[in-house]
This record gives sequence, C-alpha cells and structure tokens, in this order.
Amino acid sequence: MAARSLEFRHLEVFRALMRTGTATGAGALLGVSQPAVSRLLAQTEALAGFPLFERVRGRLVPTALAHALHEEAERVFIGIEEISALAERLCRRAPRRVVVASVPLLTLSVLPRAARAWGELRRPEALAVHSRTVGGVLGMVATRQADLGLVTGAPPVPGVRSLLLARARAFCAMAPGHRLAALPLVQAADLDGEAYIALSREEGRQALVDAALDGSGAHPVEVAECRMTSGAAAMAAAGAGVTVVDAFAAAPFLPAGLVLRPFEPAVTVEYRLLWPEEAPDNFGRALLVQAIRAAVRSVKAEVDRHLRGAGAVKAGA
Repeated sequence: MAARSLEFRHLEVFRALMRTGTATGAGALLGVSQPAVSRLLAQTEALAGFPLFERVRGRLVPTALAHALHEEAERVFIGIEEISALAERLCRRAPRRVVVASVPLLTLSVLPRAARAWGELRRPEALAVHSRTVGGVLGMVATRQADLGLVTGAPPVPGVRSLLLARARAFCAMAPGHRLAALPLVQAADLDGEAYIALSREEGRQALVDAALDGSGAHPVEVAECRMTSGAAAMAAAGAGVTVVDAFAAAPFLPAGLVLRPFEPAVTVEYRLLWPEEAPDNFGRALLVQAIRAAVRSVKAEVDRHLRGAGAVKAGA
C-alpha cells in the first residue's frame, strides 16, 4: 500500500494553528471542534515525520521546521485564493489582476507611488500586492503566482528574469536628539555600547552590518532584531535604539523625525525587479516596470533632499 501524504485538510488545520497558536482557536477559525483539530494535527505530524509544535503553557509554539513548512504551505493557499478570485472576476467579466510580490520595505516606500502612477494610466488591471520575505517573493515569481517581484539581495533563480532597480547606501538611523545625531558621519566604532536594532539575520541583512563592524572594536547592545527592515527604521524613529538602513527603509519614517547620518565603512544594498521568464506581457508589464522605476527614483530624490537639508551625502551608492 502506498504511503499516505499530506492532504489539503491537514494543511488547512496547520495554517489555522500557525495563526492562532491553540487548538481551540484553530477550531473556531475553521468551524470544527477542538478534538477534531487535535486529531488532524496528530495526523499531520505523523505524515510529515517531524513535530510541528512544542506545547508551552497551553499554547502551540511552532518549531523551525514548522516555519519552513508554513512558508511553502502559504503558497498553496495563495494559489487557491487567486484561482477563486479569478473565477469570481471571470463570472463578473472583470479585468485580470496584476499580482506583485514585494519585500515589506518596498511595499511601504516604492509601491504606493507606483500604484498611483499605474492608476493615472487608467489601465483596466488592478494591482494585488503581497508582502513577503525574499524567499517568499522568489517562490511566488518562480511558480508564476506573481507577475512581478521586488526583492533585495536575491540570488539568480532558474526561470526568473532579473533587472537591477537600485543600489542604495545605508545610513545610521536614530531618533532626534540622539547623541550620534550631532555627528556629521557615524563610524562603526561609534556604535560601541549603543542600543542597537538588528536587521534580519535570516535574510542576511544584518550580516552586511556585521561585516562593517568587524575590526572596529564596537560592541553594540542589541535590543531587538527585526525581520522587516522597515520595522527597524520605525523602532529607531521611536527612540528604541539606532539601526543601519537605506533610503527605501527610511523614507516612510522621515516625517516622524527619523534622523539619518552617513555610515562608514559603507554598507550597500541592491534591489532587483523579477518576473517569470518567457511569461507573456498581457497586462502592460513594461508600463508597470516604468512606474516602479520612476517610484524608485522619486524615493531616492526625496531622501536626497532630506539629506541635503541635514548636510549629509546622497542616498545612492
């Protein structure tokens, strides 16, 4: 007899448990009983061959393997949701949607401007924006669940075309009145003993800063690690500590008073635009790419104006 494999109902329960953290909450979300959820979870773990959750004070805490499985499972549900949405649009004879997958910081800084420009073109296609990790964006583009992807530091992927959007130099970011704000230039050594908000180690962002810190003798005091770089910028603006971010992460928080100072040694971040290879341009892709590139230039110009006003250097590399 062939071995059983995970079925949709197992993934559905797994997803609900990841969202709620309890069998009772997952049952309420799915409209089934708590014992049924527990039974399906046991089946899911048996079929997967490894534990998905640890039981900690009445809650289900996902294991590292559960997080990896969840990211893949989300793609299944995104595909199903897109198919359902497509069926509804076909029924209503509505135009197609253009699916854009983006890392969160570009969702906040670049895509609002690009969406406005897209709307001004009076195109019939609406945008559907999904914020994901770099791996999540790559997965959606590679499997053609997304028409376009916006990422940072992405490796080459077979079947995915890539276009350089920008290279941006990172700055030391802090709240107004911070002692480092009085410096025209922040050296890595200046971070010694400072409350520091780390960037995502999973995606390699913090490794860039760590490389700059090596040899400086500085030992910042890490108060938080933010998987979302925009979250680190928000924390810095609120006075939780300093961080090292580029123009695209910083731009949304300049109105809140976020202070930027040049950082040495230089940390440079590369952003790329992705799309599935050989995918037909049946939605005005070239026009949307133009809108995104114009939005990138707009963000950099805005941050450059801010830096000139503060007597700092430009946002580009």
